[in-house]
Amino acid sequence: MLPLFFAFGNLELDTIFSVISSPSFRSIAGFTVKQALLSTFLAMIVGFPAAVHYARSNGRLSRLLGITTYIPFFFPSISMAIGFLAVYGRNGLFNNLMSFAGLERVQILYSLGAVLLGHVFYNAPIVILVLGNALRNLPSDVLESSKIDGSGRIRRLLRVELPLVTPAIINSALLIFTYCFTSFAVVLVLGGAQFATLEVSIYMNFRLLAAPQNAVVLAAVQFAFIMVFGLLISLSEKSSPFEHGEQYLEKNRLTGIYSWIFVLFEWIPILGALFSSFYDWTRKEFIFERITKLFTEKIVLLGTGLVNTLVNSITLSFLAAVVTVTIAFFLSWQARHTYRESRYLRIVSLIALSVTPSILAVSYLTAFGSFPVPLLLVLLYIVISLPVALNYISGQVIGAELAFLEAAQLDGASKLARVWYMIIPFFRSTIIYAATVVFAISMGEFGGSLILGSKDFPTFAVAIYRLNGSRYLLEARFLSSALGIIIISVVAISRWFAQRPERSSRSTP
Repeated sequence: MLPLFFAFGNLELDTIFSVISSPSFRSIAGFTVKQALLSTFLAMIVGFPAAVHYARSNGRLSRLLGITTYIPFFFPSISMAIGFLAVYGRNGLFNNLMSFAGLERVQILYSLGAVLLGHVFYNAPIVILVLGNALRNLPSDVLESSKIDGSGRIRRLLRVELPLVTPAIINSALLIFTYCFTSFAVVLVLGGAQFATLEVSIYMNFRLLAAPQNAVVLAAVQFAFIMVFGLLISLSEKSSPFEHGEQYLEKNRLTGIYSWIFVLFEWIPILGALFSSFYDWTRKEFIFERITKLFTEKIVLLGTGLVNTLVNSITLSFLAAVVTVTIAFFLSWQARHTYRESRYLRIVSLIALSVTPSILAVSYLTAFGSFPVPLLLVLLYIVISLPVALNYISGQVIGAELAFLEAAQLDGASKLARVWYMIIPFFRSTIIYAATVVFAISMGEFGGSLILGSKDFPTFAVAIYRLNGSRYLLEARFLSSALGIIIISVVAISRWFAQRPERSSRSTP
């Protein structure tokens, strides 16, 4: 909150009124709300059938849908945007197939449709995660009773299931709207400056238009909006009015076919970008030699070598993971006893969620512009990843049975010994998974890194963006897709590791 206080506190009323009363602000704010509403509606529609199939099956496709839910949270936004360029661009895979079939190429990108398509890709899996899990946790006896009473699938879904999971529907819609409202890479890369949202305008005013005060005003306005959205999301997260029962399984061929199409829609931009970057179709040659050369020479537009950029990003992300997990675990441990302290955790999480990377980057440069860029980047990563780490770790800590610690204390074990030899080993899986998640978020962060380190300290995500805008187009596709797949794979493996039953005294939150 300190950098926000310094940044927002220095604003003059004349500047605020000048910015918010301008026609450009009304146009940008109106478009931001418009595209967020349209994107939310489309994402909910597209994700709904897949969420139903995920809730009523437990086969291979259901597990694949579960992995797909990692995309909105861990797949780097710059990788997603470049993947769309590779698949849906003028010379992308989709248009090449159209040309091969004898049809004319179509212009998909750099339009409102491209922005909406990108947001649906990025946010429809949230419907599976939130609504699908809510449907999956409905008591099977309630659904069996409805089936015995003669209700068909559609009637049972509309009359029984959806009313019971209304909070999850509202929560997923608000969450998607928030993500679309604060979208950066999707709008910047797929839409362009003509479709700028508030988040993109913050970057443009600060870095491109040399109007930092305007950027701070836009940041303050967006911060207020996100705080309201966060409060609405918090209010919509109500506990279930029933005990979770066994999963109700029911085969549905139509939702199964749709879910396979949904999986293809989600994974083609990722895998397509990777496979299309191996080979230069214009020169009819593989580009492995060019990728190798990219790591061995200094790149002028980066001001350094790609290896240095990658090492710097890994180092900063690792430091952010260590510090964030330490803070989150300490706060969760202190708040495990009382409701009041647990409520403080939610307030901290809400404030952190309300600060987008662009807002945070602008406030840092406004308040602490003399600080080293690597330090500001680490602080940025800590703040943006703290809510995720805090929510996960607090759930594990609060749901754990720790009676053995009291026995150890009675036996004379010191506090340091209990922490080092008992608490840390007991929560080892939780700590590893949370650290992996923070590392993944930090490595893929783009908007704030572009503002903070675009000149002197480009991160790996920013380097990919710059390569994509230069003669290194294929190399950028390869690096971005590889980065995204590696991050999702690492998170999936660590998630599997974290879910293994290691302690019999540990309860399931």
